[in-house]
Amino acid sequence: MTSAENSLASHTAFRGMMPILPTAITSAGDVDETSQRRLVQYCLKCGAVAIGHFGIASEFHKVPDHARQYLTEIIVDEVAGRVPVFIGVTAPGVGTSLNYARQAEQLGADLIMAALPYVDLPDRDGAFDYYAALAEATTLPIIIQDTPASSAILTAELLHRMEREIPGVQHVKAEGKNFLTKTARLLELSGGRMSVIGGAGGKHLLHLLRMGVTSFMTGTEALDLHAGAVTAYLAGETEQAAKIYIEQILPYLQFYLDYPEELLKTMLHQRGIIDCPDVLAPPAAAPMSGVERAELDWVLERIGWQKRWPDIP
Repeated sequence: MTSAENSLASHTAFRGMMPILPTAITSAGDVDETSQRRLVQYCLKCGAVAIGHFGIASEFHKVPDHARQYLTEIIVDEVAGRVPVFIGVTAPGVGTSLNYARQAEQLGADLIMAALPYVDLPDRDGAFDYYAALAEATTLPIIIQDTPASSAILTAELLHRMEREIPGVQHVKAEGKNFLTKTARLLELSGGRMSVIGGAGGKHLLHLLRMGVTSFMTGTEALDLHAGAVTAYLAGETEQAAKIYIEQILPYLQFYLDYPEELLKTMLHQRGIIDCPDVLAPPAAAPMSGVERAELDWVLERIGWQKRWPDIP
């Protein structure tokens, strides 16, 4: 049994960081395979317990279908079974998501992650039917992604029902509105059976740990810091975890949450992990101002963020 298969053998929560990779591109806009593989190695060296792609941080909605298979093949190959690979299958419509799920399984993914279709958002019955259809389309475990757009539909009660009634639904990524309250309710309803994975760029990371959440899809731009806080907390070093979160993560996070698309790649580029900091066209927002960038640099210097990542392959 591979390490990935072993991690999925029981219906339990992951423990540690589950980073979602950005899509590395060249200055011409093509997939940069070398940088994409380097991203995988960086995440593994930071102790990732799973690695994913085609989330919001991957700019999944801008990636053309012809590049999706190529990127999945690169990641599965570079991970080489050392940790599970999860692939996002969110799409405008149900049929496309089902096709993405089938493709992910065929290409060797270990899990899929899916938010609700974002054109003609379904009601609660439609949401149940959508995840049931995904479970029919693939044998892979399913991570439900709860976003601000879907949070009113995906109530804790509905998530709990899907975990009980739909084979394969095992995890939910928490980043919709009021996700702290929803997480507490979901953990109560499920008796901790349905694992909750933290998201939202690291917002409330420490508070989710205090509630019993043990895994996070955050912090790829500074994975060493996020992993440090999570690892310390899970080892019982709660004060050290709080120190990292309050003194090193929160100071830069206020800038990052305003410019996540830009800063994810900029910070990874500064560390030498990707060769080009460009986002996929079109950009989601206007770029950070020079004043804000100078203040961010001031913060990064003072929190001890290691600008150049050691041992870049």
